[in-house]
Amino acid sequence: MGWFESIEHSRWLSEEMRALLRHGHAAVTPTGFAYFNSDGEVDETKPVDLAITARMTYVYALGALMGIPGSRRYCDHGIRCMKDYFLDAEYGGWFKSIKHTTDSEGHGQPWDDDGASKWQYAHAFLVLAAATGAIANRPGAYELLQLALANQKEYWLDPQTSLVKERADRDWSQFSDARGMNSLMHTVEAYLSAAEAIKDPQWLYAAERMLRFVYQVGSKYDWRIPEHYTEQWEPLPDYNEDNPTLPRDPYGFVIGHGMELSRLSIQLRAALHALGDDSHDYLAIMAEDLFERSRTDGWRRNGDPGFVYTVNFKGEPVLTDHLQWVVSEGICSAAFLRNAMLSDGASMGEVEVYEHCYRSWLDYLHDYMQLRPGVYARALDENNHRTSDTVSSRPDIYHTLQALLAARVPVWPPFASALAQDLLDKPIIGATSSGGKRDKRRFLK
Repeated sequence: MGWFESIEHSRWLSEEMRALLRHGHAAVTPTGFAYFNSDGEVDETKPVDLAITARMTYVYALGALMGIPGSRRYCDHGIRCMKDYFLDAEYGGWFKSIKHTTDSEGHGQPWDDDGASKWQYAHAFLVLAAATGAIANRPGAYELLQLALANQKEYWLDPQTSLVKERADRDWSQFSDARGMNSLMHTVEAYLSAAEAIKDPQWLYAAERMLRFVYQVGSKYDWRIPEHYTEQWEPLPDYNEDNPTLPRDPYGFVIGHGMELSRLSIQLRAALHALGDDSHDYLAIMAEDLFERSRTDGWRRNGDPGFVYTVNFKGEPVLTDHLQWVVSEGICSAAFLRNAMLSDGASMGEVEVYEHCYRSWLDYLHDYMQLRPGVYARALDENNHRTSDTVSSRPDIYHTLQALLAARVPVWPPFASALAQDLLDKPIIGATSSGGKRDKRRFLK
């Protein structure tokens, strides 16, 4: 019996997940969820970030769906803060970051001029959080989701490209010319959950157009997806080559994004099959190719376990620190590919490579990156030694929690709906990636 079938393994995953959720409690601040300081307490010298608040709201909505006491309160706090404090009552949309306290009238206050701007990356996470909160039947979540989806249509979705814009001034008078894969990828994730929350397939097909673009780009770049693009979504593979360490704008191929795009491709394919639409099997090809490219480019590049962060377009390592979120996305992708292939009729021998990766990467997360139960290192150096970035300032439990759930839920529906439909620990029988049909031709090449 393998790990996926082991009751004890599921118990271990559950214990780790509950510890993770307990750790996140300390991030609560009056207007959202905050950064941590080195002592693990709220850092009031840093802003309250919309993306962090939305991600924390999302994980506590999942906790509420699993019946973990306390999760409802933290989820409701996040929903309330996004409705009451991050929302720009004058111009619409949501501030990128705000202060820890409200003004004299109880309104949220932008942290600074940059905090008053609008970022699709953060708005995508708000959609994800609101959709998950709506599935969990949390107060105000459905209304927040409807408002956020209307905002997506009005400002972010570009009818000329069918993709999304990146950043806007507070009053929407000017948009950045830059476009980025990170925002696009998380928009896909958000739209999958929104489609399920409101039972509207238009959001699935909007996500499909985005992943079709990723397929077109990836097939030209040997599945090393560029991060940066022009306003018309022309790739800029040399962007920041001379300055590759900028945290928001890294040069090259981000290994973790390859893994995450692989997982999203599997999920979207399953969603479309559930609708009876079997015309998008390019998604299966892309999922496998992205996984393999990310694995071979990223894992054990110097012989030690761990994923490098980025490589250039020849596959040579650029940023070599081992980031926790990257291995977490690898765990998710390995689990989803394994379960999708089994649902399509593959044998256990044919999915052993994914089971091996899952075991190896989860062992790495535990053996090297866990500081104590529920607390994981943000990063280690290429030799797995601690650095100044080891203890994260972000209460970033979003990637890790999904890694701890991925083996326990079906490929489709999304995490929240799977939990709501009592599909926890029913990853194969509960739903199949082919909408109930098993067809070996889809993944087995």
